[in-house]
Amino acid sequence: MQIRVNPALQWGAVFSVPAAVADQYLKLASAEQLRALLWVLRHAAEQPTVEQAAKALRQSEQNMREYIAFWQQKEILLTDAPTVPAQRAPVEEAKPVKKELPELPESKPSADEILRRVLENPDLDFLFKEAQKKFGRTIGYDGQCTLLLMHDRYGLPIDVILILIQYCADVRKTAYGYIAAMGRTWGQEEIDTIEKAAEKIDELRRCGKLWSQLASTAGLTAPTPTPVQSEYLRVWSDELGYGIEMIALAYEEMSNHCRKLSFPYMNKVLHTWHSKGLKTPQEVAEDNRLFREKKQKEQEKEKDGDKPPASYDIDEMEHRLLYGPIVYKKND
Repeated sequence: MQIRVNPALQWGAVFSVPAAVADQYLKLASAEQLRALLWVLRHAAEQPTVEQAAKALRQSEQNMREYIAFWQQKEILLTDAPTVPAQRAPVEEAKPVKKELPELPESKPSADEILRRVLENPDLDFLFKEAQKKFGRTIGYDGQCTLLLMHDRYGLPIDVILILIQYCADVRKTAYGYIAAMGRTWGQEEIDTIEKAAEKIDELRRCGKLWSQLASTAGLTAPTPTPVQSEYLRVWSDELGYGIEMIALAYEEMSNHCRKLSFPYMNKVLHTWHSKGLKTPQEVAEDNRLFREKKQKEQEKEKDGDKPPASYDIDEMEHRLLYGPIVYKKND
């Protein structure tokens, strides 16, 4: 189905929208931010004030200032307030240490307290309604408590929570315990802007794609990786630069030594290959071939009496150390 603009609008009232809004920020901006921008663009010739925009859209002035500040930061709108430049992390900046946040408390706000918060902040009502649309069900009291406490206790802005629950809906993980755990992780990583949330979602989707490829190759049944497995996949992909071929090869190496799935073992193997500069399965195969040839020559020399047999073999010990099975110690 093709879509076109009604030609009759050429003789009606129209106003311009910067192309950057659709090209760059349509996925990042919240519905309220987009409403605010459209209203301002429609009344641009009048140079409206924040107070006028808030009154027209039935928003608090504080919320409207935040919406306008978003577009000011993107250099779409200009105001007489100072512009806060967007912060971009250096390419090689170390990842910040996670701050520790507790799990959501068992004591929950009452229904009256939730209603009071919604009346104070209409964005919360918008959050609850959008969550119901994304999950395809009424979220009820438990869902409202989870989202409200994520906002209050973990410091996640409404826009960021919306991105989080959209991802949960996409991967069909809409249990409130899972959503709360994910919100806690985002809070600890200080994912408090739309840009950071978008980067996190991209990272999760890359890890999810790697997991799907690995699951297809190895016959794994879990539809999505655990948070710990996702972090392993992120390190292997982003920091070591390995794709599914090398990860699958590490899985094969692990399965030869472990009775059950062990990401720590795979991690050890991949870091070993990375330290040796091995980037492809062919290079790994060549490295193993050279090792076997070296061992065979040493054994032939020992048989010919060129040198006495050693009571221990340093190369063999090193090889076993790198590729041997992991021994798990019990905690006392």
